Amino acid sequence: MNLNEKLASAMNDQVNAELAAAHNYLAISAYFDANDLPGFAQWFRAQSAEETQHAMKFYDFIMRRDADVTVGAIAQPKQDFASPLDAIEAGLKMEQGVSAQIHALFALAREVQDYASQSLLTWFLDEQVEEEDSFRNLLIKTKAAANDPWNLQMLDSELGQRTEGSEG
Repeated sequence: MNLNEKLASAMNDQVNAELAAAHNYLAISAYFDANDLPGFAQWFRAQSAEETQHAMKFYDFIMRRDADVTVGAIAQPKQDFASPLDAIEAGLKMEQGVSAQIHALFALAREVQDYASQSLLTWFLDEQVEEEDSFRNLLIKTKAAANDPWNLQMLDSELGQRTEGSEG
């Protein structure tokens, strides 16, 4: 069964949203590298790689459903932040936006009665719960560090343990 045209268009938008998130997380990673917090940088680099994998999951699904993939332009991301907390809050806000997009996609898949898409999107709904939780936990830990250099270095060391493919 071919992918509904309206749903294919919305999924193409999601491919681009996931790639934009990857781009933004790479910029946040660069911010942390520039501020001598390589663990935070590694955490966001892994997050960037994960978002690219999400984009490709949509890409592959669209192609398997005999629809075309259209890759759009990505806006230049913000790379200057007032503090580590500011950067993490930006990441959480981005994840909340992605969650809203996934919810809208799921509603559209239900509307057009595309059960295969609903199955794919259920995976993404669950993933977004994990993503937002991961960012909220990071936000709590960063708030607790309170811009204290020692506390930030301790948290940085913990975050540096994350590798591509591991959960945040």
